[in-house]
Amino acid sequence: MNQRPFFRQERYTAQIARLVAACNWLGITRGRAARYRKFIKEFFEDDACSAQHLLAIGESCEIVDLFELWEPHTSAFPGLVEKIKTVCNKGPLLREAENSTTSSNKARNDAFGYLVAGRLLVAGIPVVAVDGILRRDTTCESEADVTVQWHGTLLDIECKRPQSDAGLEACTKDARRQLQHPHRGGRHGIIALDCSVLIRPAGTLLKSPSGETAERELSTKLKQSVAPKVESYLTSSMLGFLFFARVPAMMRVRRSPIVTPQGKPIYDFRPDSISTWLVFSNAQYAGPDILRSLADRLNDTSARGTPS
Repeated sequence: MNQRPFFRQERYTAQIARLVAACNWLGITRGRAARYRKFIKEFFEDDACSAQHLLAIGESCEIVDLFELWEPHTSAFPGLVEKIKTVCNKGPLLREAENSTTSSNKARNDAFGYLVAGRLLVAGIPVVAVDGILRRDTTCESEADVTVQWHGTLLDIECKRPQSDAGLEACTKDARRQLQHPHRGGRHGIIALDCSVLIRPAGTLLKSPSGETAERELSTKLKQSVAPKVESYLTSSMLGFLFFARVPAMMRVRRSPIVTPQGKPIYDFRPDSISTWLVFSNAQYAGPDILRSLADRLNDTSARGTPS
């Protein structure tokens, strides 16, 4: 197992600037990506504190991450920028409003696959296909969410976003079925799972004194509460799992509290977003431990996160 924290500590204006840059890159003037800027500004400048205002920071991080990961690389994947534009523009403002029965979660589902591919690409791992789009000058076939090439070997990655504990097993089974489909020709694979919903109850915020503490808590939950539930679904042709989680948080601003006349300590908190990746290698995998090498590449990549 291997993980790395992703969080930012900087002024909210820097996050707004990145969000504006992302919208300009994608040519977005409406939709959820464009609306986050307004809510972030109103929270910090006008003391607005609705759910939309509190969660806008965290929700905007997905948009900014896709921009920063892909802006230098989309020219190598013709047509991908339009798909990224769609996922940043579509879907409900907040994750809590997603409804799988009406497919309102499709935008974020697709976005997770682009996030996985972008993280691997930035880590120096050759991505050759994303959501059916082949890298220029690539002639391989791919039916997977992401296909990478590692020392001459093609590996498929199926990306899922379970919305419940029951959905966790169902998504894992579905990913396994896709990886083992006869059309894949026996190509080995990896399952990537966005477990954000599983480790953060709807309507809650992770409250923590620091980003490091919050990230450790997320990592522990992934290792102890998620991985054991799906480890048994791995087969000898599967390298393992890439677990991901991103949750909204309230981070302590002051190290020393303000003390009321009654002696009660009061800390100032700010909204933030904490995310982490956890790599879980399959001990029963028939081939070399490629996933550990991928994890090392991911860990060598510099961290990114959110504003203060």
